[in-house]
Amino acid sequence: MTRPVEPTTVAQLCDAQKWPRPVPDVVGRLLYQVKDGSLGCWDHIRAVAPDGHDPLSQPTRPSDGQEKAYRISAVSPAVGTPVDRHGIVTVELVEADASAPSGLRPCDWVTAAEAAEILGGSVTAEPLGDQTGSVDIACIYDKPVDVGDGVEIDLQVPGAFPVDAARQFGLATSPGGTGVDGIGVRAACVYESTTTPPSTTLVVLLNRDRLFRVTQGYASCNTLKRFAQLAIGRIG
Repeated sequence: MTRPVEPTTVAQLCDAQKWPRPVPDVVGRLLYQVKDGSLGCWDHIRAVAPDGHDPLSQPTRPSDGQEKAYRISAVSPAVGTPVDRHGIVTVELVEADASAPSGLRPCDWVTAAEAAEILGGSVTAEPLGDQTGSVDIACIYDKPVDVGDGVEIDLQVPGAFPVDAARQFGLATSPGGTGVDGIGVRAACVYESTTTPPSTTLVVLLNRDRLFRVTQGYASCNTLKRFAQLAIGRIG
């Protein structure tokens, strides 16, 4: 019996799903994240901003300034309705208030002082994706005297994946990841030679359909594992 070939791209993963699929619950989520996340397998996603334009097909022109961030307020067809891959899913939007408190503090998962100890020098810590409704939350640690030697930790939760965290783990580690024991449900280090600079990413599959990553240029997996152990211990 021929063993099925595991998908190595998002397109292949989407092709392998059973269609039609139920519309996911994306209300309250950030459009820019879920369009490639839980809505990523549908070919025709339409978005309606408060002024009526579709920021997916008609993004703001550079002369008009930066495109606003939008949160999804409604979805049609209704959540759970089976829709074919080529069917239309429409999301209604409201502007996301970046100043609204979210309760997300990703740079507390590994403090700047702890990162400095691991990296051997002072660092700055900057949160990313910490708005209310975010499904992809990160902290970036930079070493002011060593540009390009920073570390990014990133937690993805349901809504961030076209299918689920386990299959996303499979995609992320398909280039030949090296298994890492003693952390998460499964973990692997992946060397990414095509990035600038070349980098190493530790990918950790967590319970409750979550994925955690730590990335650094020219990094050893042992260094990344120290970050992951601290962060995951606090994330739970």
